[in-house]
Amino acid sequence: MSPSLRATAPQLAETAAALAQWRSTRRRSARIPEELWSQATELAERYGIAKVAVALKLDYKSLKHRLTARNAAEDARSAPVSSSFVELDLGLPLAPAVCVLVLTDRAGRALRIELPPAASSHLVEVARSLWQVQPCSR
Repeated sequence: MSPSLRATAPQLAETAAALAQWRSTRRRSARIPEELWSQATELAERYGIAKVAVALKLDYKSLKHRLTARNAAEDARSAPVSSSFVELDLGLPLAPAVCVLVLTDRAGRALRIELPPAASSHLVEVARSLWQVQPCSR
């Protein structure tokens, strides 16, 4: 670690010493303890990932990944949680509506017409033209 960085960041020197101690006593395939990673991510946030990775002899990508995950978790915790229900009406029906027209006359005859929503605007014209036609004589 450079002397200027050591002088300006005593916490960095302490963490470097703790990591050196851990490395000297660890088992061969042991992972770095979460407490040391936590200290390293705090320092990386303050002094930059590259400087801290070099000073603590850590993998740059691993430190960056942990810092990104930590910041995302903090953002998620600080986001306001609302327990109220919000309905968004986008004006789109879940299923296409069908307009059903049932016309009956005095004799009991019935005509059922199913129209798509776009054609329902012409419903009055259709009904008027059907009722104005004279019934067929038998």
